[in-house]
Amino acid sequence: MTRNISLIIIGVVLIVVFVFFYFTNDRKKHFNWSENYKIESQQPYGTYIYHELLKRHYGDNFRIINNPIRDSINSNTKDALYILIGQGSYYTEEDVDSLLAFANAGNEVFISTTTFPFDLANMLIDEDCGSIRYYTDSKINMSLSDNESQFAYEYIRDRELFDYYWMYMDSIDCSGGKVLGYLAGDKPNFLEINHGLGKVYFYTSPLVFTNLYLKREELLTYVEEVFEQTEGKYLYWDEYSKIPFANNESKDSPLKYILSQPPLQWAWYLLLASVIIYFIFYAKRRQRIIPVLEENKNTTIQFAETMGYLYFEEQNHKRVADHAWQLFLSYIRNRYYIQLQKIDQETIKKISLKSQVPPQDIEAIAKHYDRLDFKVEISAEDLMAFHNQIELFYKNSK
Repeated sequence: MTRNISLIIIGVVLIVVFVFFYFTNDRKKHFNWSENYKIESQQPYGTYIYHELLKRHYGDNFRIINNPIRDSINSNTKDALYILIGQGSYYTEEDVDSLLAFANAGNEVFISTTTFPFDLANMLIDEDCGSIRYYTDSKINMSLSDNESQFAYEYIRDRELFDYYWMYMDSIDCSGGKVLGYLAGDKPNFLEINHGLGKVYFYTSPLVFTNLYLKREELLTYVEEVFEQTEGKYLYWDEYSKIPFANNESKDSPLKYILSQPPLQWAWYLLLASVIIYFIFYAKRRQRIIPVLEENKNTTIQFAETMGYLYFEEQNHKRVADHAWQLFLSYIRNRYYIQLQKIDQETIKKISLKSQVPPQDIEAIAKHYDRLDFKVEISAEDLMAFHNQIELFYKNSK
């Protein structure tokens, strides 16, 4: 009888807390609008999409730096590109020397931060040359020197327009560098400086590389054109140097962030209440809990499908076909362990042997894609026919 009363009390408490939370919580989807530039962040101002695009472009030549620069790059490397995108660049003197030696050997350094990297820039430009200024507005146009196209950006926070301090470089004619891009018409925000056999790029608008803007086709085009200014065959993405020296982990504790968000705050209080009640009434368990291990998830295909859906919504059938083809190749690699340098007769025979799909069906898929790839635009009928061919392969493959 006592046990039943205890269960009733626990149930009533949990129901009251749940009902209160349900009716007081704002159920609108919340985003973290802070500029974190983290590669794992899919929030508006994270760099998940750009990181994934570069990783796919470079393949095995893509590397993430999670240690000091002096231990990660050296002047013996050739034809490489170093990238840092973040709020700041936290370099030691040894790091700056390593970057300069890296560029001097014929490599490229690309830095885009919200605070200008004076520690590196002052080694390449006279301290009295030029200045850093800010243009304040909620909307702004970006452009490149070799392209008349204008790309419109808006600064959004909490789904509303806000003024933003867009940084640019003023009076830099004495720098000896070359201006590659502008914001607001004539304000330089992209500078190239030769150093030895290599180059150093300073780009003052890191927001353009974040998820919020890369979901728009025309702004993705602008970022691609910025990226085309570089020539490196190997890429080093620096995650370490964007973290302050005092701590490689954020000074804000996870609990501080949880309590700053009302939904998480109530979930935290509900968890504490449940734990307290549990220890009061169920401190003596007969058997410990057996944990359930989740399977490792491969998010590469999920990311490709998400981007494909975005292109489909925009009626960009060509891009959807490209993504379907990449998923097909990924399926062959992961399922049959066949490395696809090119689709020739020998490769088709290997795929047919392992999948038990007739070689003529596989050859038809490859030829169909070649025809689509040759076109600038394709129709919905072409896309559907290509999709049906691939789906038939998936259905019949072993």
